[in-house]
Amino acid sequence: MKNFLMRMNTRWSKKELSGWSSFQKTVYLLWPLLNYFIAHDAAEILLWAFTGSVLAGKGVQARFLTENYATLRGVINGMAIAIGVAFIWPAVKREIAGGEGKALMGNSHGKEMKKKDAHVRRDRVGGMPGLVTRYCVTAAIALLSAMGLNLLMNLLGLTGISDAYEETSRAQYGVNFAVGLFLYGAVSPLAEEAVFRGLIYNRMKRCFNYPLALCVSALLFGCYHGNAVQAVYGTLLGLFIAWCYEMCGSFAVPVLFHGVANVSMYAMTYYGGLRDMGMPAGAGVMAACLAGAAGFALYLRKTEQK
Repeated sequence: MKNFLMRMNTRWSKKELSGWSSFQKTVYLLWPLLNYFIAHDAAEILLWAFTGSVLAGKGVQARFLTENYATLRGVINGMAIAIGVAFIWPAVKREIAGGEGKALMGNSHGKEMKKKDAHVRRDRVGGMPGLVTRYCVTAAIALLSAMGLNLLMNLLGLTGISDAYEETSRAQYGVNFAVGLFLYGAVSPLAEEAVFRGLIYNRMKRCFNYPLALCVSALLFGCYHGNAVQAVYGTLLGLFIAWCYEMCGSFAVPVLFHGVANVSMYAMTYYGGLRDMGMPAGAGVMAACLAGAAGFALYLRKTEQK
């Protein structure tokens, strides 16, 4: 069992993985996801059990929590997400840092993690100005693509045909605005990127190839959100995120992208802003946003390939 866990949590190189069967690769890909959900669900059950004992009382705390139930629900979910990611974080760090499998197997302290695979791109853009430019361009792609895709979902009428989406939307926007900004702008992006780009995308790219990793990691990211509308939106946005990660090679890029997309859309839609936009204006803004995102993406690609 110890050898199995070590095998699943080690960052094996593409060459080493080439000798594995498809079944072994599949287990290797899904194992951290399974661990994340087990830790997340266990933490959520325990947190709700503790909260339930408080809510059962008649004190000031129980009354406050009852009056702010939507925010409480969001906070508990955020805490469960953080605990789930903490459970798999050592494997995430190895994926982000690089390093060869056999070297890591023989070094419990991870000293060999300083080695980098050839496909991992480092901060190559000249100094601090280059980094600032990279992150500003990433933020622009995130904002424009998220706004464009949200408008597309609205214009197609998809947001009004899913009861599951409506329920999720009510839960999200019932959270206190400041708390929601922190949960959806910091906790959720870091946790979800650790799982879907840090682990799933990186491992799948070595097990199979880049196009498959790009598409499958985005699809899993979309399905993770639990309803048809967010599955479509999440899959499309996931393609943008993974592509930017591939272009830049820095884990900070997908986290920043995800955070900007979440915060901007949460702030814009908290009071129903985008939903109130009519067809002509909405279609025009959508086209402008998606065209702008494509333009910034081309600029990022040109800059990173120099």
